[in-house]
Amino acid sequence: MSNLKIESLTSNSFSHYRTQHHFQRVGEINSIDDLQEYCNWAQENQVNIYIIGNGSNTLFAKKNIQSLILKNKLPKYIKPLGENRVEVSSSVSLMEVLKYCYQNSVDSFYYLASVPATIGGALAMNAGRGRQHKRTIYDFVESVTFFENGSIKTLDNSQIVRDYRQTIFTGVHSKLILSAVFKFEPAEFTESPIVSRQHWAKEHQDNTAPNCGSVFKTANFKILSKLRGMAIGKAMFSAKTTNWILTKSQNSYAILLLIKIAQVLHFVSGQKIELELIVID
Repeated sequence: MSNLKIESLTSNSFSHYRTQHHFQRVGEINSIDDLQEYCNWAQENQVNIYIIGNGSNTLFAKKNIQSLILKNKLPKYIKPLGENRVEVSSSVSLMEVLKYCYQNSVDSFYYLASVPATIGGALAMNAGRGRQHKRTIYDFVESVTFFENGSIKTLDNSQIVRDYRQTIFTGVHSKLILSAVFKFEPAEFTESPIVSRQHWAKEHQDNTAPNCGSVFKTANFKILSKLRGMAIGKAMFSAKTTNWILTKSQNSYAILLLIKIAQVLHFVSGQKIELELIVID
Protein backbone atom coordinates (compact mmCIF):
# COMPACT_ATOMS: atom_id res chain seq x y z
CA MET A 1 0.00 0.00 0.00
CA SER A 2 2.52 2.58 -1.15
CA ASN A 3 4.17 4.48 1.72
CA LEU A 4 1.11 4.48 3.96
CA LYS A 5 1.22 2.78 7.31
CA ILE A 6 -1.68 1.04 9.04
CA GLU A 7 -1.05 -0.01 12.62
CA SER A 8 -2.94 -1.85 15.32
CA LEU A 9 -3.09 -0.31 18.78
CA THR A 10 -5.01 -0.07 22.05
CA SER A 11 -5.98 3.45 23.09
CA ASN A 12 -8.51 5.57 25.01
CA SER A 13 -7.64 8.79 23.18
CA PHE A 14 -9.91 8.60 20.11
CA SER A 15 -13.15 9.57 21.87
CA HIS A 16 -13.86 12.20 24.52
CA TYR A 17 -15.56 9.42 26.51
CA ARG A 18 -12.03 8.07 27.07
CA THR A 19 -13.21 4.48 26.76
CA GLN A 20 -10.45 2.05 25.83
CA HIS A 21 -10.59 -0.06 22.69
CA HIS A 22 -8.33 -2.15 20.50
CA PHE A 23 -8.21 -0.57 17.06
CA GLN A 24 -7.32 -3.09 14.37
CA ARG A 25 -6.48 -0.43 11.76
CA VAL A 26 -5.24 3.11 12.41
CA GLY A 27 -3.60 5.50 9.97
CA GLU A 28 -2.70 9.18 9.59
CA ILE A 29 -3.68 11.58 6.82
CA ASN A 30 -0.70 13.81 6.15
CA SER A 31 -1.67 14.71 2.60
CA ILE A 32 -4.57 14.46 0.16
CA ASP A 33 -2.80 11.60 -1.59
CA ASP A 34 -2.80 9.70 1.70
CA LEU A 35 -6.58 9.92 1.96
CA GLN A 36 -7.08 8.75 -1.62
CA GLU A 37 -4.88 5.71 -1.02
CA TYR A 38 -6.65 4.89 2.23
CA CYS A 39 -10.02 5.13 0.46
CA ASN A 40 -8.79 2.82 -2.32
CA TRP A 41 -7.44 0.33 0.22
CA ALA A 42 -10.64 0.38 2.29
CA GLN A 43 -12.78 -0.20 -0.78
CA GLU A 44 -10.63 -3.09 -1.96
CA ASN A 45 -10.72 -4.70 1.49
CA GLN A 46 -14.37 -3.86 2.24
CA VAL A 47 -13.50 -1.93 5.39
CA ASN A 48 -15.35 1.15 6.64
CA ILE A 49 -13.42 4.42 7.09
CA TYR A 50 -13.84 6.73 10.07
CA ILE A 51 -11.95 10.03 10.21
CA ILE A 52 -11.35 11.37 13.71
CA GLY A 53 -12.24 15.06 13.95
CA ASN A 54 -14.37 15.03 10.82
CA GLY A 55 -17.50 16.23 12.52
CA SER A 56 -18.97 14.00 15.14
CA ASN A 57 -19.05 13.13 18.79
CA THR A 58 -17.76 9.58 18.66
CA LEU A 59 -18.85 6.52 20.63
CA PHE A 60 -16.89 3.36 19.94
CA ALA A 61 -19.29 0.52 20.67
CA LYS A 62 -17.14 -2.62 20.85
CA LYS A 63 -13.92 -3.66 22.51
CA ASN A 64 -12.34 -4.42 19.12
CA ILE A 65 -12.88 -1.82 16.39
CA GLN A 66 -12.69 -3.12 12.82
CA SER A 67 -13.12 0.19 10.94
CA LEU A 68 -10.08 1.96 9.51
CA ILE A 69 -9.57 4.89 11.88
CA LEU A 70 -7.83 7.86 10.27
CA LYS A 71 -6.35 10.83 12.12
CA ASN A 72 -6.37 14.20 10.36
CA LYS A 73 -2.72 15.29 10.45
CA LEU A 74 -2.90 17.78 7.58
CA PRO A 75 -0.65 20.82 8.11
CA LYS A 76 -2.14 23.53 10.34
CA TYR A 77 -2.34 27.10 9.13
CA ILE A 78 -4.25 30.35 9.64
CA LYS A 79 -3.63 32.51 6.59
CA PRO A 80 -4.78 36.16 6.56
CA LEU A 81 -6.23 37.14 3.17
CA GLY A 82 -6.88 40.81 3.89
CA GLU A 83 -10.08 42.71 4.73
CA ASN A 84 -10.62 40.47 7.79
CA ARG A 85 -10.80 37.38 5.61
CA VAL A 86 -8.85 34.32 6.78
CA GLU A 87 -8.20 30.88 5.34
CA VAL A 88 -7.97 28.17 8.00
CA SER A 89 -6.98 24.53 7.54
CA SER A 90 -9.34 21.87 8.89
CA SER A 91 -6.85 20.50 11.45
CA VAL A 92 -6.68 23.82 13.36
CA SER A 93 -8.58 23.81 16.67
CA LEU A 94 -11.51 26.13 17.31
CA MET A 95 -9.61 27.67 20.21
CA GLU A 96 -6.65 28.58 17.98
CA VAL A 97 -8.98 30.46 15.65
CA LEU A 98 -10.83 32.18 18.48
CA LYS A 99 -7.57 33.37 20.03
CA TYR A 100 -6.52 34.73 16.62
CA CYS A 101 -9.86 36.55 16.26
CA TYR A 102 -9.73 38.06 19.75
CA GLN A 103 -6.14 39.22 19.27
CA ASN A 104 -7.18 40.88 16.00
CA SER A 105 -10.35 42.48 17.46
CA VAL A 106 -12.90 40.77 15.23
CA ASP A 107 -16.20 39.05 15.94
CA SER A 108 -16.27 35.26 15.76
CA PHE A 109 -17.98 32.08 16.95
CA TYR A 110 -16.88 32.71 20.55
CA TYR A 111 -19.86 30.65 21.78
CA LEU A 112 -17.86 27.60 20.66
CA ALA A 113 -14.96 28.36 23.03
CA SER A 114 -16.08 25.51 25.27
CA VAL A 115 -16.12 22.96 22.42
CA PRO A 116 -12.99 20.78 22.03
CA ALA A 117 -13.19 20.47 18.25
CA THR A 118 -11.25 21.20 15.09
CA ILE A 119 -12.42 23.58 12.38
CA GLY A 120 -13.09 20.61 10.10
CA GLY A 121 -15.25 18.90 12.69
CA ALA A 122 -17.17 22.07 13.54
CA LEU A 123 -17.88 22.73 9.85
CA ALA A 124 -18.96 19.16 9.19
CA MET A 125 -21.41 19.24 12.11
CA ASN A 126 -22.64 22.82 11.59
CA ALA A 127 -21.61 23.59 15.17
CA GLY A 128 -23.60 26.35 16.81
CA ARG A 129 -25.35 27.70 19.87
CA GLY A 130 -28.39 25.46 19.76
CA ARG A 131 -31.64 25.20 17.89
CA GLN A 132 -33.28 28.20 19.57
CA HIS A 133 -30.41 30.63 18.91
CA LYS A 134 -30.03 29.89 15.18
CA ARG A 135 -26.36 30.88 15.18
CA THR A 136 -23.68 28.61 13.74
CA ILE A 137 -20.11 28.68 12.51
CA TYR A 138 -21.49 29.16 8.97
CA ASP A 139 -22.47 32.73 9.87
CA PHE A 140 -18.78 33.50 9.24
CA VAL A 141 -18.03 31.15 6.32
CA GLU A 142 -17.43 32.32 2.76
CA SER A 143 -16.42 28.96 1.28
CA VAL A 144 -15.29 25.44 2.18
CA THR A 145 -12.70 23.42 0.26
CA PHE A 146 -12.79 19.63 0.53
CA PHE A 147 -11.52 16.43 -1.06
CA GLU A 148 -13.91 13.94 -2.64
CA ASN A 149 -13.57 11.17 -5.23
CA GLY A 150 -10.00 12.04 -6.16
CA SER A 151 -10.48 15.77 -6.63
CA ILE A 152 -10.45 19.01 -4.64
CA LYS A 153 -13.70 20.96 -4.67
CA THR A 154 -14.79 24.32 -3.26
CA LEU A 155 -18.35 25.30 -2.39
CA ASP A 156 -19.60 28.76 -1.46
CA ASN A 157 -21.57 29.11 1.75
CA SER A 158 -24.90 29.17 -0.10
CA GLN A 159 -24.11 25.86 -1.84
CA ILE A 160 -23.54 23.91 1.37
CA VAL A 161 -26.78 22.16 2.31
CA ARG A 162 -27.15 22.04 6.07
CA ASP A 163 -29.59 21.60 8.92
CA TYR A 164 -29.35 21.56 12.70
CA ARG A 165 -26.05 19.86 13.62
CA GLN A 166 -25.82 18.41 10.13
CA THR A 167 -24.29 19.20 6.73
CA ILE A 168 -23.47 17.38 3.50
CA PHE A 169 -20.22 16.33 5.22
CA THR A 170 -21.71 14.77 8.35
CA GLY A 171 -20.82 11.10 8.66
CA VAL A 172 -19.52 11.01 5.08
CA HIS A 173 -15.96 9.83 5.47
CA SER A 174 -15.09 9.69 1.79
CA LYS A 175 -15.14 13.50 2.02
CA LEU A 176 -12.55 15.42 4.00
CA ILE A 177 -12.80 19.16 4.63
CA LEU A 178 -9.40 20.67 3.86
CA SER A 179 -9.92 24.35 4.68
CA ALA A 180 -12.40 27.19 4.86
CA VAL A 181 -12.37 30.90 4.19
CA PHE A 182 -13.93 33.00 6.95
CA LYS A 183 -15.00 36.64 6.99
CA PHE A 184 -14.84 38.27 10.43
CA GLU A 185 -16.19 41.75 11.16
CA PRO A 186 -14.34 44.22 13.43
CA ALA A 187 -15.47 44.22 17.06
CA GLU A 188 -14.59 45.90 20.34
CA PHE A 189 -14.45 44.01 23.64
CA THR A 190 -14.61 45.16 27.24
CA GLU A 191 -13.67 41.64 28.35
CA SER A 192 -12.49 38.46 26.69
CA PRO A 193 -15.44 36.64 25.04
CA ILE A 194 -13.39 33.43 25.25
CA VAL A 195 -13.04 33.67 29.03
CA SER A 196 -16.72 34.68 29.35
CA ARG A 197 -17.82 31.57 27.47
CA GLN A 198 -15.54 29.36 29.52
CA HIS A 199 -17.06 30.79 32.71
CA TRP A 200 -20.54 30.12 31.31
CA ALA A 201 -19.56 26.53 30.46
CA LYS A 202 -18.21 25.96 33.96
CA GLU A 203 -21.52 27.08 35.44
CA HIS A 204 -23.90 25.36 33.03
CA GLN A 205 -22.05 22.31 31.71
CA ASP A 206 -20.86 19.20 33.49
CA ASN A 207 -17.25 18.16 32.93
CA THR A 208 -16.79 16.23 36.16
CA ALA A 209 -16.16 13.08 34.09
CA PRO A 210 -15.32 12.29 30.45
CA ASN A 211 -18.16 13.05 28.05
CA CYS A 212 -18.92 13.94 24.43
CA GLY A 213 -21.35 16.76 25.13
CA SER A 214 -24.80 16.40 23.60
CA VAL A 215 -25.88 12.81 23.02
CA PHE A 216 -29.09 13.38 21.06
CA LYS A 217 -29.67 15.77 18.17
CA THR A 218 -33.44 15.58 18.58
CA ALA A 219 -35.25 14.51 21.75
CA ASN A 220 -38.07 15.40 24.14
CA PHE A 221 -36.33 17.27 26.93
CA LYS A 222 -39.13 16.52 29.41
CA ILE A 223 -38.24 12.85 29.05
CA LEU A 224 -34.51 13.49 29.18
CA SER A 225 -34.86 15.66 32.29
CA LYS A 226 -36.43 12.71 34.14
CA LEU A 227 -33.30 10.69 33.36
CA ARG A 228 -30.97 13.17 35.05
CA GLY A 229 -28.65 11.38 37.46
CA MET A 230 -29.63 7.88 36.29
CA ALA A 231 -26.54 5.66 36.50
CA ILE A 232 -25.58 2.26 35.20
CA GLY A 233 -22.22 1.15 36.50
CA LYS A 234 -19.73 3.98 35.98
CA ALA A 235 -21.85 5.81 33.40
CA MET A 236 -24.68 8.22 34.12
CA PHE A 237 -26.91 10.88 32.64
CA SER A 238 -25.54 14.14 33.98
CA ALA A 239 -27.50 15.49 36.95
CA LYS A 240 -26.54 18.99 35.84
CA THR A 241 -26.62 19.12 32.04
CA THR A 242 -29.58 17.55 30.27
CA ASN A 243 -28.67 15.43 27.22
CA TRP A 244 -25.15 14.63 28.45
CA ILE A 245 -23.81 11.24 29.51
CA LEU A 246 -20.71 11.06 31.70
CA THR A 247 -18.56 7.99 32.20
CA LYS A 248 -15.53 6.78 34.09
CA SER A 249 -15.70 3.32 32.56
CA GLN A 250 -13.13 1.74 30.28
CA ASN A 251 -15.88 0.38 27.99
CA SER A 252 -19.02 1.70 26.30
CA TYR A 253 -21.60 -0.89 27.40
CA ALA A 254 -23.24 1.25 30.11
CA ILE A 255 -23.38 4.28 27.79
CA LEU A 256 -25.15 2.20 25.16
CA LEU A 257 -27.65 0.95 27.76
CA LEU A 258 -28.45 4.50 28.89
CA ILE A 259 -28.97 5.51 25.25
CA LYS A 260 -31.28 2.53 24.73
CA ILE A 261 -33.36 3.46 27.80
CA ALA A 262 -33.88 6.97 26.43
CA GLN A 263 -34.80 5.58 23.02
CA VAL A 264 -37.33 3.13 24.49
CA LEU A 265 -38.99 5.84 26.60
CA HIS A 266 -39.33 8.04 23.52
CA PHE A 267 -40.73 5.12 21.50
CA VAL A 268 -43.45 4.24 24.02
CA SER A 269 -44.31 7.95 24.34
CA GLY A 270 -44.51 8.43 20.59
CA GLN A 271 -41.75 11.05 20.68
CA LYS A 272 -38.94 11.55 18.18
CA ILE A 273 -35.35 10.93 19.25
CA GLU A 274 -32.22 11.04 17.08
CA LEU A 275 -28.61 10.46 18.05
CA GLU A 276 -26.04 13.18 17.61
CA LEU A 277 -23.32 10.71 18.54
CA ILE A 278 -21.95 8.54 15.77
CA VAL A 279 -21.54 4.96 16.94
CA ILE A 280 -18.59 3.08 15.43
CA ASP A 281 -18.03 -0.70 15.57
